[in-house]
Amino acid sequence: MHIFYPLKELAMSNEAASSLTVEPTASAYTFETVETTDTIVARMQHITATQSDRVAVVTITLFFGSDGKTSSSSSLYDDLFTHTASTAHFLSSLRPLVRKTDVVFQIDNTLHFLLLGADLQGGQIVQNRLWEALLWRIHNTTDREIVRPLEIAIGHSAYPAPQQDISKCIEAASEVSLHSNFTSERTVRKAVARQSRNTQQATADEEWPNLARKLGIPYLSLLPKKRSERVQQLVNASLAQELRCYPVGRERNMLTVAMLNPQDRVVLDRLQEETGLVIFPVLTHPEELQTALAQLI
Repeated sequence: MHIFYPLKELAMSNEAASSLTVEPTASAYTFETVETTDTIVARMQHITATQSDRVAVVTITLFFGSDGKTSSSSSLYDDLFTHTASTAHFLSSLRPLVRKTDVVFQIDNTLHFLLLGADLQGGQIVQNRLWEALLWRIHNTTDREIVRPLEIAIGHSAYPAPQQDISKCIEAASEVSLHSNFTSERTVRKAVARQSRNTQQATADEEWPNLARKLGIPYLSLLPKKRSERVQQLVNASLAQELRCYPVGRERNMLTVAMLNPQDRVVLDRLQEETGLVIFPVLTHPEELQTALAQLI
């Protein structure tokens, strides 16, 4: 059975989920829930026969794990449904980052993006875009009904090159290119607080990349010397100095900003309010941030 979901917040109940079943429209960002990859293979065969002779595939898998306390079958079902609904929640924020004409599937906790007309390089570009957006969304989700995954993985491939078989192309896209294993929020907060207290002390260079890996966010050892005029208009020198952050670049509705504490909600909320954009924080070294901010004066 195929279910098409419009891009909107997904409720955490069977009744709410069934009410979201609609027919796909060309004007809406939609995704389709299916049970096996056989449906995806069939769709790719149809696409390559009637629409585009090449398709790139990006696959994302979310791993939720188990607390080991669930025993009843009803509780197991509730957990599975909650995890699937949480996956759909994260997908709803990723879907607008690819074209409306691209085809997106959800199988349980795995997402497949079929990028029509794209080659392997195009698939990698979209993979990186989706990866950064997903990391940001996971770390900034505040809805208590949404379960955050313990791990995420992403990969990509393309047909007919390098994969000349559609089934093998989908399998290759499931091979991990990027992987992140999240620590608990409590551990993260302690790490950020500890690192923030030590920003005025001599810190070994390797500690900052290690912290970035714990947070599951990118680390920038070097910041660009010049900002584009568009970025300067979004965040002026005065605001950057006030918030101790350095805007790196903008892509669509997302602004990448280098910070010392990427989980500072006050700064993130202020930036979003001032720019009207989604803020994607990255970590950088205190000395590098200080140097970059000094150049703005």
